[in-house]
Amino acid sequence: MSGAVTLHIDTLALPGLTEADAARAARAFEAELTALLERDGLPPGIRPQDLERIDLGQLPAGHGSPEAMGRELARALMRRLA
Repeated sequence: MSGAVTLHIDTLALPGLTEADAARAARAFEAELTALLERDGLPPGIRPQDLERIDLGQLPAGHGSPEAMGRELARALMRRLA
């Protein structure tokens, strides 16, 4: 990676999950996003204003565990930025 990336996520909405499951999903999201950014960095041309608000949409039914949901959300974020 060419430089450090600091990302603050104000809100990660995970409706339908218990507080404990949402926390598990959030931890998995953070871990996966960190791994992806360390490996690939941000896509070229991404500007701070591109990151103001990103709607990742909805995961299909049957997404599995909260950890699987968090990992998929991180991958969806990186796909939206590409």
